[in-house]
Amino acid sequence: MLNKFLFASLLVTTTSVFANDPAQSAIMKDDDKATVLAMDKQTWLYAAAAPKGLTKVREFHDMGAAGVQQLDYVVNCATGKLALASFKVLTAMNPGTGRATEPSVDSVSFYKPVIQHDINITENVCGSSLASNAKARVN
Repeated sequence: MLNKFLFASLLVTTTSVFANDPAQSAIMKDDDKATVLAMDKQTWLYAAAAPKGLTKVREFHDMGAAGVQQLDYVVNCATGKLALASFKVLTAMNPGTGRATEPSVDSVSFYKPVIQHDINITENVCGSSLASNAKARVN
């Protein structure tokens, strides 16, 4: 009886530790309603609403034969800050479908953008109609 209780307690503990609430994920998911923000020959930028009035951003950079960089950001338009949530290099041999833990929107570190690339991301998200559309959906 005690063994069954300990096993059940262990199972509940490990499940709660490793479970990740997809609604709070800082990484863009397939079921997120994404909007294209920018696109050219080598770069694609998508955005989707996130919890707490934040915006998730996924950026792809084509590196030719070396693969594709995939970067996930979370942008806070109220403060003008963003956070890098994930970075991967996707290749034909390693498509990046591993089981790494995904950060939540509460666990990422926000910073004030300094380099032009980060400033552009923040301005594209916060200065676009996407920000007003997300605000309208929340209200």
